Amino acid sequence: MKKSSLLVIALLLVSGSVFAQADFKLSEQMFSRINQNPSAIGNNDKLQLFTATRLQWASQGLSTTPTSAMLNAHYYLDKIKSGFGLSFVYDELGLANQTIDAKICYAYNIDLREDLLLSLGLSAGVINKRFDPARHVWRDPADPQRPTEVVSTTNFDLDFGFELSYKYLLVGFSMTHMPNIAKEVSTTVAPAHINAYVRGNIPLPKNFSLAPAFAYMNVGGLNKAAVKNAQGEKESVKIVQDNIIDVSITAMYKGKYWFGIGYRGGYTGLQSYAFSSDMMSFMIGAEWHWLRIGYCYDMSVGKNLRNYSSNTHEIMLSFIIPTKKPVEW
Repeated sequence: MKKSSLLVIALLLVSGSVFAQADFKLSEQMFSRINQNPSAIGNNDKLQLFTATRLQWASQGLSTTPTSAMLNAHYYLDKIKSGFGLSFVYDELGLANQTIDAKICYAYNIDLREDLLLSLGLSAGVINKRFDPARHVWRDPADPQRPTEVVSTTNFDLDFGFELSYKYLLVGFSMTHMPNIAKEVSTTVAPAHINAYVRGNIPLPKNFSLAPAFAYMNVGGLNKAAVKNAQGEKESVKIVQDNIIDVSITAMYKGKYWFGIGYRGGYTGLQSYAFSSDMMSFMIGAEWHWLRIGYCYDMSVGKNLRNYSSNTHEIMLSFIIPTKKPVEW
């Protein structure tokens, strides 16, 4: 890969030490959401496991391909209307930033009506963010303010959310990294996130159905940022928030086979470093007894990253522990 291309990627995705860093978000997020919303623990009384791996910029000539991975596990006890879960996320943002987020999740279900369910969720754990300046391509290598040593911090993390299910409609809302509300955004401080989404299920003839979905994510809107000017003096600036919109539609056959297409668009960055993050997603998958497997290909269509961030692959596995009773999703 040419050095100039690598420089563009590094600058756009890691523009200095202050920027809005969006959480790891799957294109196949509809299958497991507890890393973003702890209330999304299902009401199935079987142990459910979910794992996904995301490989970015494959075949782009990088010596190291940024990789992100997720592991979720949850179990529901109908007697106490409560769900318990674990969520683990490892995320590489660009070349120099790594995030590890591990949380315990709890959700409580309330039957508002026979066909209306409200789920309230809370998750708590730790988040570690690490920045390696040796792997970062600097806009100004001679800048005396740039760090020279690895920076790593571990902090308490807390999320809250709710989901409302009504027949063929699901609505959700959550706030993540709540302890960091009103804090300064930095390389080692995860900004607070606001997530909102709605998903439908439209039955069609011949065992077909459509699942349209819309999601919105705001990153940094509850935070503040501070940078240093040319004289090395600290000055406050208004951060350009990440406002990300995700739209998709998935066609399913017998509830076991699916194909979907999605679009994710947003505007992110800080002042002159802002860039477009538009992306198309193509999903396919199948269910067999207690196993689900899915694949997604993401293609950048943003004007800045179109030639640099293509060839991103996502592989998903979801399964439950077999029991003596017939398995029901």
